[in-house]
Amino acid sequence: MESTFLFIALWLYCICLGLSIARYFRWSEILLITATLVHLSALITRSVIAHHPPFTNVYETFILLPFLVALRLLFWKEHIGEQFRKILTGVVMTIILIALLLPQSLKTPKPLMPALNSIWMYIHVPSYFFAYMALLVASIYAVMLLFRKAGSGSATAILHKLDSEVKIAFLFLNVGLITGSIWAYVSWGNYWAWDPKETWALINIIVLAFYFHLQAPTKQKKAVIVIITVLTVAFTYWGVSFILAGLHSYT
Repeated sequence: MESTFLFIALWLYCICLGLSIARYFRWSEILLITATLVHLSALITRSVIAHHPPFTNVYETFILLPFLVALRLLFWKEHIGEQFRKILTGVVMTIILIALLLPQSLKTPKPLMPALNSIWMYIHVPSYFFAYMALLVASIYAVMLLFRKAGSGSATAILHKLDSEVKIAFLFLNVGLITGSIWAYVSWGNYWAWDPKETWALINIIVLAFYFHLQAPTKQKKAVIVIITVLTVAFTYWGVSFILAGLHSYT
């Protein structure tokens, strides 16, 4: 059922992008609000059908993450330039399309494992999603930076925005790791077990920490660190789940 709402939302985002390109900004804003509401309907429908919040497996990730990005477009629009809004809208559409194309085996709702039935899930998992959202936005800024001439006004403005996104991502990655350790103690009796996902979650933080400790920071170095962090996070979330066996191998 949520697939119907997602399909409608995808087309509304598409029309929104088209209106933005055609410079009909008022109508584009109306379509963005409508698309986000339909997108929210998909999340609510999924929660009702699955009997749990929509952030427990890979498919639900591809539903929730673009919704958070859409909220950024709506409520922090004064901090996002028009060109970047178009790019983010395209990213939202791409992620939703991936969600719709995923095999049915990944979409079928499954009961939560006993370890996941905890109040810590509502703190730990959303923390990481806020980090992922900020990293997604930061990665686009990073790629844009690589194609900007050093010292130009646009490069300086993008670098300032990149710094802000990385700070948000770094904060929530740490919050996610700390709350995850507490959750692990509650569920399994120890704070750290060197589980593959735990280990890679720590690696993500270590890699991103280099961003703040560069001896001679340049826009290229900062951009590369962000891109590498996005790759390690992608492996942490998807690679570990499918390749490495562990306590966090949920799909």
